[in-house]
Amino acid sequence: MPTTYKPETYKEVLCWTADTKIKYAPNPKSGKSFLRYDKYEKARTPAEAMDLGSFAQDLFFDYEHGHIKVVGGHRRKAPLNPDEETEKWTKTDKMLARMHRAWQTWTKTFTIAKKLGVDRRQLTANKCAGETSEMRSGRLAANELAKMILKEADALKRKINDNDVLAVLRMWGFKENTTRTNVMKEGVKTVHSDTLGLVASYDGAVLITDPTQEYPDFTRVLCRRLSDHMPKEFSKQPFGWSSINVNANYAGALHRDANNEGPSFIKAFGNFTGGRLNYWGDDCKAEGAVESLCKPGDSTTLDISKSLLLFDGNRGHSVEKFSGERYSLVWFCTGQHEKANKKVSDALQRCGIRLPSKTSTALTKKMLGKPRGYKALAKSKSLSATEKPMARIWPQQDAKRQGTDFLSKASQEKAKDAMRKLNFGPSSDSGGKCTDTKFVSFRTAYATLADKRRQCMVYLKGVSGAETMAVLGVEDGVGSGHYLYTKTSGFTLGPPLKTERMCEVRTWCSKLGVKTARKELVVRSYANKKGGEKRSMLVRKAPPAKKARMGGA
Repeated sequence: MPTTYKPETYKEVLCWTADTKIKYAPNPKSGKSFLRYDKYEKARTPAEAMDLGSFAQDLFFDYEHGHIKVVGGHRRKAPLNPDEETEKWTKTDKMLARMHRAWQTWTKTFTIAKKLGVDRRQLTANKCAGETSEMRSGRLAANELAKMILKEADALKRKINDNDVLAVLRMWGFKENTTRTNVMKEGVKTVHSDTLGLVASYDGAVLITDPTQEYPDFTRVLCRRLSDHMPKEFSKQPFGWSSINVNANYAGALHRDANNEGPSFIKAFGNFTGGRLNYWGDDCKAEGAVESLCKPGDSTTLDISKSLLLFDGNRGHSVEKFSGERYSLVWFCTGQHEKANKKVSDALQRCGIRLPSKTSTALTKKMLGKPRGYKALAKSKSLSATEKPMARIWPQQDAKRQGTDFLSKASQEKAKDAMRKLNFGPSSDSGGKCTDTKFVSFRTAYATLADKRRQCMVYLKGVSGAETMAVLGVEDGVGSGHYLYTKTSGFTLGPPLKTERMCEVRTWCSKLGVKTARKELVVRSYANKKGGEKRSMLVRKAPPAKKARMGGA
């Protein structure tokens, strides 16, 4: 949404209808705009203008610059609410409602940026798919708090404790997830749930979710909470996981997870009452739907607020009602994790995720045993329904309090302040000084100079993972938003660069082999035509709209 339109322009044009009477001035434009204006200047209504080739933005531009006058017809008293679309809406109504939503989002971004004292680009640059400005700011702050926690834990040689985890979860910007319908109770349309690590899509691809690598220190804290408190039974064969479900403040309905490989660990955090896990240890998928097989009297109820639980998410489970603040983490393994090659597994390891071995998976399966099935129990006289196969549970005392209370307001403010000062240099996990001559991606970062002007830095990531600053843009005046971008003196590769347009910076990056669109690392399987042997290869592909269903509690 352009920044040049005045609030008065939005308030006027957004109230138009398909039948609002308008009149265009004689053609004042040039070039391609002249040709397009020449076609739609004959229009007498917004609907006719759109049919004759006008873009939605043209209506706003032409009205603000005096090229359109309203001469009659129907106008609304207030803009349409984009969330209240009906079948009666015209094509023009839908277009203006979309513009209204974009204006609301744009305005909110500036409001949040002003409140935080940051440039709006810090909230919009390098955003993960589906992130709002609020989510982005919360996640950036949570990652900065996680950096502080990890630094202190390493310095004091202490374990990550529950307070550490709760502190970063409280700051995290959760997604309004609409896809996890299997955990939603009747009447619930969204849940606060995110997945870190690997996910499997419906088409068989395995990919690393964007937030995993965009916020690596947040991911590391959640991983360290498990590895620092691993039960002694796993001292010789460490438990491995490919993914983490991060859930906030919802009680999952009775469900089974889809396509998990082996048992999962789960732990709840926060100040709440209730919220215990109901687990049907004898539930067998082969016998039928979970709703028809899992009866309340057959479940085992487990308190996971002070204990670490090993359970099989492929069997029926749900969460009791609760009051208060409840988060849960589920460390699990997707059934497609073996498709991950060394490049993908190395990327996961840098974020703290440790993929399982066949031996460790076999150990966890042996611990829980196979489900007997409720239909089989009902028919057999030799099997006792009272002997419920238990999940394995380890009561855990939280690590001894040491150092900083990261739940304090002072720690939260320190993390937010660190977020405001972000991106002065290469990322902390970039691998050191960059000596690469081939690059795989780029990112933009913003900072404030001493005179309050902003500067934009463009970092290139080499094939080794290290970063180098290649382009620097400096604002020509405080708050102007206009930058002059030039190649940094220390970067000798590529052609000369001097431009005021970011699109030309992207073009310059592409000449160095950088793909400027965000892509996911995807591992695809394919069959060898000669021997039929299944192999895998790493390709780059935008994440699919739908992903495989996964469970959580």
